Amino acid sequence: MLVSAEAQECVSGNCVNGKGVSILANGSKYIGYFKNKRMHGMGAFYYQNGMTYVGQWVDGWKHGKGELTFSNGEKYTGDFQKNKFSGAGVYHFQDNERYEGNFVDGKFNGQGTYYYKDGKIKTGQWVNNKMIEKNETAEAPAPPKANIPDCNITPCNSGKGKLTYSDGSVYVGEFKDGRPQGQGYCKYSNGDVYFGGWLNDAPEGSGKMTYANGKVQNGVWKNGKIGAPPVEPVKHNNTTKPEAKNEVDIYAVIVGVSRYETFPHLKYADDDAFQYYAFLKSPEGGALEDDKIKILVDESAVKDNIVKAMEELFYKADENDVVMLYFSGHGINGSFLPIDSDGYKNRLTYDELKTILGNSKAKQKVCLADACFSGSLLAMKSAYSQSLNLFYTSLRESAGGTAFLLSSKQEEVSLESQGLRQGLFSHYVIKGLKGAADVNKNKIVTIKELYDYVYQNVKEYSQSAQTPTIAGNYDPNMPVGNVR
Repeated sequence: MLVSAEAQECVSGNCVNGKGVSILANGSKYIGYFKNKRMHGMGAFYYQNGMTYVGQWVDGWKHGKGELTFSNGEKYTGDFQKNKFSGAGVYHFQDNERYEGNFVDGKFNGQGTYYYKDGKIKTGQWVNNKMIEKNETAEAPAPPKANIPDCNITPCNSGKGKLTYSDGSVYVGEFKDGRPQGQGYCKYSNGDVYFGGWLNDAPEGSGKMTYANGKVQNGVWKNGKIGAPPVEPVKHNNTTKPEAKNEVDIYAVIVGVSRYETFPHLKYADDDAFQYYAFLKSPEGGALEDDKIKILVDESAVKDNIVKAMEELFYKADENDVVMLYFSGHGINGSFLPIDSDGYKNRLTYDELKTILGNSKAKQKVCLADACFSGSLLAMKSAYSQSLNLFYTSLRESAGGTAFLLSSKQEEVSLESQGLRQGLFSHYVIKGLKGAADVNKNKIVTIKELYDYVYQNVKEYSQSAQTPTIAGNYDPNMPVGNVR
């Protein structure tokens, strides 16, 4: 989300200590911490030429852990010393080649590995960007050649497809029920290559792994480990193995963060969370009981609490149930940011979220996220009892699936509106769930109706600055609310 102008704590030339926003005369902007009028601590610098640095600062220098993205798309992630790449790091080139290893004064110096776009890998000692001692070489086999769909764009229900994970790893192979499953090929972002059986986003069954350093393992895999016993999902003491039942239960985790320590405060994220919580407690939202809903706002919304709440509730669900996650707060590409995240540590990555949802037995899974860049991922009749019966009957009849309804595209920020006194996305989500999205007037709001309503209104209100997105393998008629 964007910080509003009135929320800035200081401007250029007036930032002494603490956190603030400094806008330079050339248009560059820094958001982060200051000490003695210098950038010091965690911060993000947005250069006028399109470059971006997010990481640690010391006395005005980029110093410590950080990530520098150039305007041409190249990127360095790792250690900095007085503005220069020095220490362990990874440099990604435009052509998808990369170097992983040691840097000194901005150059490849020391032990390192270079990954070429044709699959070749070279590891050895480097001096001033040149390798002088070649230790190991390996060549990754080419991926299967076929005209196959991109499953990041169009969900692949069955057959063959290609899926690119958020860390850059690429799977090409068989799909079943919308997920990679069967025989496939995966080239990991670190250069490792795997051929064989695949399940739950990891090697499963007979397969061969060729590591970036040339080592090869060939055998039977289980949950991503060769010859290892199955790894069960983490269960906390108060969770029990779900028992199949005929009725439908809804489990929900609600997260709202406004008062960040490292990032600018948000005005309405906490209020948005409380309003969505109130909706789910109402008959329109399912009248959830206290043991089936958890709300975490500001200080309680640390990463460990969020993960624990999702595991405790989502793992209770059985094959007839529904699980929901609502998140309102700051986001960066590939992650939501809990209150204890500095943008580098304690991020809630999309892959972690997908893993927890994937381990839940729930028939229907909905994620609603009001956060910047959230698109680099992916949720009656008048009488009280009749309206609830209609809602839960519709849930039982739905084919289910997993839906990610996100506030913005990957490259967009999510806006707060002072006029609406809410996050723009959250305002129209809640309004749509209360009935405004019920186009066919059948008293049930489906995920498709909600998305269509939110998309149209958010885009119109923001003058196309913010574009909600939806992704996943889901039944368009999946109910998400009912109208009294």
